[in-house]
Amino acid sequence: MKREIKPIRGCEATLMVPGDKSIAHRAALLSLLSRGPLTVVNFPDSEDCARSLSAAERFGTGVERVEDRLVLTPPATITAEPEMNVDCGNSGTTARLLSGIIAGSKLEATLCGDSSLSRRPMKRIIDPLSEMGAELFADEGHLPMRIRGGKLMPLEYTLPVASAQVKSALLLAGLASNCSVTVREKTLTRDHTERMIEALGQNITIRDIKPVYETDPVDPRKRRQVMPEDFKREISISPQTQVDGGEISIPGDISTASYFWAAAAISGGTVTVKNVGLNPTRTGFIDHLRAVGCKVEITDRETLSGEPRGTVTVIGQRLRARKIAGETTVNLIDEIPVIAVMAAFADGTTVIRDADELKVKESNRLQAIEHNLRLMGIKCGTLADGLAIEGGTEMSGADFMSFGDHRISMAFSVGALFLTGPSTIDDDSVVAASCPTFYDLLKQLSQ
Repeated sequence: MKREIKPIRGCEATLMVPGDKSIAHRAALLSLLSRGPLTVVNFPDSEDCARSLSAAERFGTGVERVEDRLVLTPPATITAEPEMNVDCGNSGTTARLLSGIIAGSKLEATLCGDSSLSRRPMKRIIDPLSEMGAELFADEGHLPMRIRGGKLMPLEYTLPVASAQVKSALLLAGLASNCSVTVREKTLTRDHTERMIEALGQNITIRDIKPVYETDPVDPRKRRQVMPEDFKREISISPQTQVDGGEISIPGDISTASYFWAAAAISGGTVTVKNVGLNPTRTGFIDHLRAVGCKVEITDRETLSGEPRGTVTVIGQRLRARKIAGETTVNLIDEIPVIAVMAAFADGTTVIRDADELKVKESNRLQAIEHNLRLMGIKCGTLADGLAIEGGTEMSGADFMSFGDHRISMAFSVGALFLTGPSTIDDDSVVAASCPTFYDLLKQLSQ
C-alpha cells in the first residue's frame, strides 16, 4: 500500500524497538537441538522471524505463548513429513540456518522461498555442508533446495566470505550431528549463535587471535604488530557440545534502532532507544554516528543471556562525509541504506566501498539506493562495489520505490521526513519483514 510521508519540524523521542531479529531466528531454530525448554522474552512479531518459528514447529518444537514469553519445547526427535517443503518466505537467515540443522539430522526436506529469496546465493552453504557429507540439490545454487541429511564428518573451514549465516549453519550442522566443527573468520561477523550456545550450554570454544610484536626486518630498532594466524577468530564445537535450555532475553534490535537515530542525526534532534542490543559485532552504526559528528550517550549497560544491552541516546549535529570500506562495511552491511540517506544531508562526498553483498540482498540495494537518492535531487554514482554520494544540496520530496525491500522502505521513509514537501513510499507493507510497527514508531518522532 502506498504511504504519504510529510515533513516534520522537530525530532525528539524515547522509544523501545522490537526484539533483535538475528537473535530471535537463532532462538527459534536452536530449540530443535536443545535438551530442555527455552523460554524466550521479547520475541519480535516480524514476518521473517515467524518463518523460523513456524519451521521449528513443523520439525517438532512445541510453541506456547505465556504472557509476554514464548516457551519452546524441543522434540524428543526431530522429524520431517514425507516430501516436506518449508517456505522460508523472504528470510535468508531461516533458509541458511535451517539448512545446517536438516543436513545434520538425518532428515530430507526441500526449502523454498519467495522470488527475492530465490535469487539469493546458497552455494556458500552448499559447498561446506556437502564437504561434511550432506546432500544438497539446488538449481545453480538457488532455492528451491532439496537437502538430504545424515551423520556428518568433522569440518575445519575458513569462511571465504564474511557471513554469520554460513558460520551459524555449519555450527548448527555439527551440533545436530554431534560432530566437530571449527570455523575460522578473517573478518569478524555477528556472533549471536556462539553466544547463545555458550549461555545455554557447554563445550564451545571461541579463540580470538591477538596481534603480537616482532622486530621490524627493515629497521631492527623498531617493533611492529603482526597477526600470528591468517584469521581473527576461531569457533569450535565438539561431539560433547550441547544446549541445555534456559531463558533467552532478546534486546531491542540495533539495526531497527538505527533508523530512528538517523532521524536524530539528520535533524539535529535527540532520540533515545531503551534496552537496545550492544553486541560488539553490531555496534558499527554507533561508531559511524560518532564519526560523522553526532553525540552518543550510553547508559544502563547490562548483559543478559550472553548479550550486552543498554540505553542509547543520539544527539544530532552537523553531519560530515565519511569513507566506508573493508571490515567497516561488513559491520554496517544492514545499515548501509540509511547511512546513504544520512550522507545526502552531510557536507561533502560519502564513499562506500566493498559492498558487493548488497547486490544480493532482498533487492539490489546499491541500485535501489542510487535510484531513490536521484529522485531526491542528490548526485549519486554506483561504483563497482559501492556508492559515491554528494550531500548537502537542496532536496525535494519524491515518490520513492521500496523495491520490495524493507530496509530500502524504512531508510527513505526516514529521509522523507526532512525533505521539502511530501513524499510517498510505493509499498509500506514490506517493513513487516523486520518491524511491523515501524510507521507507528516513526510517528513518535514528531510528538
